Amino acid sequence: MKIESLILRNFRNYQELILSPHEGINLFFGRNGSGKTNLLEAIHYCALGKSHRVTNDMNVVRMGENFAVTEVSVRNQLTRREISVRLLPHEGQKKAIFLDQKKIHKFADMMGCLQCVIFSPEDLALIKEGPSVRRRYLDMMISQLNQRYFIALQQYRNGLEQRNAILKNIRTNQIRETVLEDFENAMAVPASIIVEERNKAIEKLTGLSEETYYHISDCEDEQFHIEYHSSVRREGDYAEDFLSEMRKNREDDIRQGQTSVGPHRDDLTVCLKKKNMKGFASQGQIRTGALSLKLAQMKYLWKTSGEKPVLLLDDVMSELDKNRRTKLLQEIENYQTFITCTDESDLEENTSRRVYHVSVHDGIANALEKNTGTVHKTPMLFEPDFE
Repeated sequence: MKIESLILRNFRNYQELILSPHEGINLFFGRNGSGKTNLLEAIHYCALGKSHRVTNDMNVVRMGENFAVTEVSVRNQLTRREISVRLLPHEGQKKAIFLDQKKIHKFADMMGCLQCVIFSPEDLALIKEGPSVRRRYLDMMISQLNQRYFIALQQYRNGLEQRNAILKNIRTNQIRETVLEDFENAMAVPASIIVEERNKAIEKLTGLSEETYYHISDCEDEQFHIEYHSSVRREGDYAEDFLSEMRKNREDDIRQGQTSVGPHRDDLTVCLKKKNMKGFASQGQIRTGALSLKLAQMKYLWKTSGEKPVLLLDDVMSELDKNRRTKLLQEIENYQTFITCTDESDLEENTSRRVYHVSVHDGIANALEKNTGTVHKTPMLFEPDFE
């Protein structure tokens, strides 16, 4: 899977930018705040329909403008797809997604058209922070390949939100407790699908992450391992066990005003030498563990779909020593990769790349190909009409 063109209009600090990326490594270097990460964010929008940095889409519209656009043309083994995300802050519908110039109405329809994996310094939270970060890691990975999972996730979240609202209203005697049963029954099947697909993914991910950690760290005595832990006690059919736990915990849930068990409470534990890394691992081990999870995700997407995902590395090279940088470059050498850094020398070990200098003049960012001083110009995929 390769991105053949990337087009931005009024996206963050870019007024207009058109790039034809290298099929291997694309290195974007420049000062902090120049707009390097914005390029990765634009690609992420075209893969998953949302930012990896902010929840409010309007934050990416360039100040003073009434729209923003990010577009990619991506080619896989079978076909070429065009993906466009338009952000319209003054419209009733604030975001519109187009696939091959046709507007889609469900996020599920874009999943898998552009598979990507992003890694940034904030991803150390995969090891250091709480379960929600690791659940999000699983959800984003599986959703890119599995529409059934993505839909189940949406259904479960909707049911969970409504059940939690009912729990709070029961506390104030506004709703009868029996109303909960309808929502619990509606949540049971999606919950079962979510846990089933997560367990399938972990089966593949475990071996991939262990091999990757060993290759990057080169430490035989540091055994890396991951496990999925469900908050629902499994005795037979998951959906039945889920409903049983709902009934068992209902009084406590009413008292607390929130649902205490289910896929939204599950966790992926990350261990080194059979101990949870969060409690004892060094910074170097944490960094290697987080990177191993992301590279395992990359391999999982490839092995599951037959397509190599696009890899986005945001300012991670400076965080790695020379040995780990070399090992990382070996891992990604056959993938199209977009890398940001402040110093071009961070990637001096690799010569097969295209280098862009990102700079800002009068508040407008630009990315110039260093060896020519120009940006490759390509025709717009289509001209958006914002009238």
